[in-house]
Amino acid sequence: MTKKKAQIGYEFLDASGNFIYEARETGKTHTPFASEILLFQSIKCGDLTGVKNALNLYRQSGLIIGHMSDNPSRKIHYWAVSTIAVAIHYAILGGLDESEAYQLSDFYIQKIDSLQTMEECIDYLCEKAIELVTKVKEKSIPQCYSPLINQCVHLIHIHLHSRLKIEDIAKSLHVSRDYLSQAFKKETGVPLHQYILDQKMEEAKRMLTRGMTINAVSYTLCFCNESHFIQLFKKKYHMTPAAYVTGTKSRL
Repeated sequence: MTKKKAQIGYEFLDASGNFIYEARETGKTHTPFASEILLFQSIKCGDLTGVKNALNLYRQSGLIIGHMSDNPSRKIHYWAVSTIAVAIHYAILGGLDESEAYQLSDFYIQKIDSLQTMEECIDYLCEKAIELVTKVKEKSIPQCYSPLINQCVHLIHIHLHSRLKIEDIAKSLHVSRDYLSQAFKKETGVPLHQYILDQKMEEAKRMLTRGMTINAVSYTLCFCNESHFIQLFKKKYHMTPAAYVTGTKSRL
């Protein structure tokens, strides 16, 4: 079987008790920080073009990776996991909800754990860099929001399957209901109760697309009943959930 060639060339540095001396002798050192920060900053900014450009630079120059283990398999996995950890942190700094970001991190690392070669790891990380920056671009919390509103949005995001009440959110954030409602409307331009409903509706669309029944979606998102959910869905999207599902299938 022919060994698969990775998208990006790579080289591991040899073990050395005097890294600086060896670097001066051989001229080889780690991949420049400037190259790494270009990739991670692009993820943070939701800059898909920037990520693609950064990956192209890696394709041209290759990777030089430090000696992290004498075990060939471990050094591959150590490098891949550390790369994922940094990328996820930059995605959170870019506004991706931390609960979703850490869930992605766990999923990525589980996959890396099953890969055997450096070539597989590099190709997988290139693919996930594109996926991650796309999620930051599409789902990030605007960084112009205050910490209070960022925390509020985060709480809503992770509790969409609950019967969200503004007073409960305000209590969790140690502010009054009125203060939170006023601050949210002032910063986002959207009433808090409307934002909660909008998020539930968008999640309902995703659930319906994944094949969940209308009744299951209504129950999971804690609407009063199925009829109420259908009424709200139709009011927002000008079609029933059933019509949305039919339309989605026809586009596939």
